[in-house]
Amino acid sequence: MEKIKVGFLGSGFIASVHGSILQEDERVEITGVADIVLDNARKLAGSLEGNVQAVETLDELISLGVDTVYVTTPNTTHVEPVIKCLEEGLNVFSEKPMAVTEEGAEKIRAAAKGSKGIYNLGMNRRYANTYKKVKEWIEAGELDPYLGQFKLNRGELLKPAWTADSNKTGGFLYETTIHQIDLLPYFFGPVKTVRCEARQNISDNEFDDFAVLVTFENGSIATLVSSAHSGWSFPFEAVEIYGKYSTATTAELETVRLSPGLEQQMIAEDYTQVPFYEKGGYIEEDRLFVDALVNKTAPPVDVDDAYQLTMLINAIYESARTGEEIDFSSRIKALKEA
Repeated sequence: MEKIKVGFLGSGFIASVHGSILQEDERVEITGVADIVLDNARKLAGSLEGNVQAVETLDELISLGVDTVYVTTPNTTHVEPVIKCLEEGLNVFSEKPMAVTEEGAEKIRAAAKGSKGIYNLGMNRRYANTYKKVKEWIEAGELDPYLGQFKLNRGELLKPAWTADSNKTGGFLYETTIHQIDLLPYFFGPVKTVRCEARQNISDNEFDDFAVLVTFENGSIATLVSSAHSGWSFPFEAVEIYGKYSTATTAELETVRLSPGLEQQMIAEDYTQVPFYEKGGYIEEDRLFVDALVNKTAPPVDVDDAYQLTMLINAIYESARTGEEIDFSSRIKALKEA
């Protein structure tokens, strides 16, 4: 089988995570790394197996003969390179977020619809062991979710300093809380309405505290709380979902428990000793993406899924600014009818 030739645009931490995983996949050949800081590209290229070339630009990366590009640049810089790759007919794995505006996301969506390349958004939490287990319980009928509480905090916006710069992140929800926002419809199904109260407490230029109420088309309800300055109090990432006399709970990516019913034995799993790349879902999301490329099947998080996530985040911000409840289901209906 001819190997998939992968190139990386961006050479930061997350590129190194995917690079370490992909070099173990016999279906993949990592061809090059591009970064505007060539020394950074050389550092990542040198850490990977094989003859991996280091270059400065996307054009140079494409000229190496790659057929797939992992876009691992800062949040606000995804749109232009993703569109260029898709227009070149290349496959794209884009790190989150798809874009930080609906306009940018729509441009990517249009490019993907007209490209022979496959677009995928990296949302690793779907494949984290704890959240996979919750999803399994829901799909098996062991947990019928009526109500949920979701939390994802940062301890501070100081290290690294760019996390406080909305010009790079697109806003706190796009950098950190996007993972829990993605899990809302993943567990509960299509969103009906969104209402958010947000405050700007310690940040100079953006909201840093959010309280969100979400309703779903199936009648269930969830709340989401997210703070940018919680001091890393454990657990800073957690989910609780309540069914009929049942509860599923997670703490970080470490533990998950199910109380399946009255007077029934608790089910508990602990992934503390599982390697980070696995328990974080990175290994599975990369494997599923490569599977899609090899088998010509739908990617794990396709362009429509990614676009609707962007719409949902923007709806939360809109509600925070206006104080209005957003009828999200109507927006999705209009999108599908367009």
